[in-house]
Amino acid sequence: MKIQTEEITVKSASPKTASSTRLRKAFFQDSLMKKLLALIAILGFASTVAKANLLINGSLDATYQQEIVSGFFLPKPSGWINEASRSISGPYEDELSSEPWAGPAPTPVTPDDWAVFFKAFSGGGADGPATANFYQDTSATPGMTYTLTGWAGAEANYLAQSSLFAIDFLDGGGSLIPLSSMELDLVAAGLFVPNGQAFNYKEYSVSATAPAGAASVRARVSMIGGTSNPMGGGQAFVVDDFVLVPIPEPGTFVLLGLGIASLVALRRRS
Repeated sequence: MKIQTEEITVKSASPKTASSTRLRKAFFQDSLMKKLLALIAILGFASTVAKANLLINGSLDATYQQEIVSGFFLPKPSGWINEASRSISGPYEDELSSEPWAGPAPTPVTPDDWAVFFKAFSGGGADGPATANFYQDTSATPGMTYTLTGWAGAEANYLAQSSLFAIDFLDGGGSLIPLSSMELDLVAAGLFVPNGQAFNYKEYSVSATAPAGAASVRARVSMIGGTSNPMGGGQAFVVDDFVLVPIPEPGTFVLLGLGIASLVALRRRS
């Protein structure tokens, strides 16, 4: 019996074809890697921008001379607005001033260091309690969350109905959007709790999300119902070094993480 056999030939890829395949694969991986790097760079830039302080003169170190009464001037922080009124006598100007002694450590200390000194003792008596609002506005994006951080301290005999760090949102016409504000009661947060630091200084934060229609976000400090303490003694309320930042959405960090993971996987393959 004669058995016929067939010769089976297995063709292997030629060196030229294999080289071309490797080149295409390398080109694809290189192109994908460049895109991932670009995405990571964009997301990283967005995260860095989000950490940038939106406030002008957040350190409060830049000042200007404000006329308090005819011929009498006091320094106040540049770039910020201050408004004050006493319940009986009405608006007045001497509710706060910039002082070089008001922002010692543990607040960040700079060569030309100033902080804001609120004068609760300027209220009371025949003029009535004093309310002062110290604030700065900047552009807002609806849906974005903003965090205001700053330092506050007070002497033991500081007397006011309330002391606040707050974030407000305004519409395109400059009007406050109802129910959009977030306020932090500093006394409840520990303003008078001793910590061994000058003025019992502590750092505080408050966050809020811009509602629909928000055009501006306001960083605000308020002294409400300040009066002179009949016991005398130290009555200063002091604040310093503010930072207002937008907080990136969680999805930004997820995309950044996925991009980095993909980049690591590609490098391992290659």
